[in-house]
Amino acid sequence: MTTITAKISNEKDVQVLKEILERFGISYVINESSENYKLSKAQIADFENTQEEFLEGKSSAKTWDNIKKELSSVYS
Repeated sequence: MTTITAKISNEKDVQVLKEILERFGISYVINESSENYKLSKAQIADFENTQEEFLEGKSSAKTWDNIKKELSSVYS
């Protein structure tokens, strides 16, 4: 097996490369820098609401597995 690592700055190029790899049946993994990920206003509001509910005793702490499920867009 051979591993190729490439740094791609243009999102359109990432999409094209994904399509090519899929057409050739080549498995791949995409690792995006956490610096590039921007939280939406809705996600930030949800985090703030969850924090407020926790501090007020209205909810319990969440497990890491539950957090990952809620943020599935980050892990897909």
